[in-house]
Order: sequence, then structure tokens, then C-alpha cells
Amino acid sequence: MNKLFFLSILLLSNIITGFAQTGSSISDPVATALLKKVSDKYKAYSALTADFKLVINRPKIKPTDDDRKFADTISGNILLQAEKFRIKLTDQQFICDGKNIWTYITRDKEVQVNYFEESDDVFSPSKIFTLYQDGYSYQIKEKRNVGGKSIVVIEMAPVNRKVSYFKIDVTIDETNLQILESKVYEKNGARYSYKLTKQTPNPTLDAGSFTFDAKKFPGVKVVDLR
Repeated sequence: MNKLFFLSILLLSNIITGFAQTGSSISDPVATALLKKVSDKYKAYSALTADFKLVINRPKIKPTDDDRKFADTISGNILLQAEKFRIKLTDQQFICDGKNIWTYITRDKEVQVNYFEESDDVFSPSKIFTLYQDGYSYQIKEKRNVGGKSIVVIEMAPVNRKVSYFKIDVTIDETNLQILESKVYEKNGARYSYKLTKQTPNPTLDAGSFTFDAKKFPGVKVVDLR
């Protein structure tokens, strides 16, 4: 389950830290300009919370298989501040203070503690806002008008061809410069779509927002794997 949330954008530790086009990537200047505007907006937030839906589509075994048997939808909430994040699901929580990550499984009453390490395949969810800054080429894939709003889909391809995914589509509301969705295309045929259903900038935080306090979970077993 960890990979679902740390591999995507997709899919949501640094809230935008600035814009830079690096590496050997070649990008559409129109996409570049739009992404910079989005970057500037999110960079101004001290923190961000968002409700989301993760739609998972697994590759079918046979073409005649029912699509519904290979699709799942998970709802949750994510809280972001700089390199820190907290993801809440119905039966799981992922909490990261930038150095350590706690994975809490409700039904097992167990929390595992690990060091958090980023790589090309594993990164913090907020990279949904910063992926284009380094190691990606990007271009405008689609433009459409929805309810009077200008919606733009930007296709991003990783420079590193060894990662497990081959592209990410980021959907942006050009009217208010919000990221609406991020879709990760895995080489194995799986697709992960993160849809941000509600975003609240600059929420009120407390001192324990990004740590796991075992005292608040009576009977929890702490497994420290660091």
C-alpha cells in the first residue's frame, strides 16, 4: 500500500519551493509558463489540506473481463507542510515528519516506524505539486472548457527511463490555478488517479500534526524498524 501513495503524484514534502527546468528534458514553453503560475500559488501556502479519491485500475487478465473487478476507489485526506505529510484513510494512516514515517494499520492495532527515504520511484505525496521541477519533460496534452473553467492536462514524462511508470498526466484548473488530478501510468498496465476533491490552504496545525502519538491509540503495538 505504501507505493500507492508515495509513487504518484501523484500524488500530493516540499510544497512548491520554486521553479526550475533542469536535466536534458525538452518542455513546451506554454506548459512551463502555466506550471510556474501554479508553483507560485502553492508556494505561498504555509500548509495545505485536501480531500482526495484514489482510483486504481489494474490491468485485466482477459479483454472480456469486467472492468469493475479490476478497479478500486479509496477516499482519504492529506495534510502537507514543507517536507511533512499525513495521509488518513478509513483503515490506515501514513505520517511523516520529513525524516521518519509511521504506518498505522487500524485493524492490526500496529504502527511501523521507518526512516523515510525518497527515490525516483518512491517520493512524498506532495511531489504532485513539484514533479515538473526536475527530471521531467512536459507538454500540453489537452485543453477543454468545463462549467466556464479552462481545464488543461499536462503530460509529464520522466527522464529516468528505469522508473516503474512512463508518464504522469496532471490536470489543472487554469482559472484558479489549482491542481485537480494526477494520473500515474505504470509500465505494468496499472493506473493510479488521484482526484483532489477539496483543497484548504493554510489550515491550523498543532504540534503533533506530523508525529504518531501512541498514547492516543490504547493497545497499539509499535514496531520500530529504524
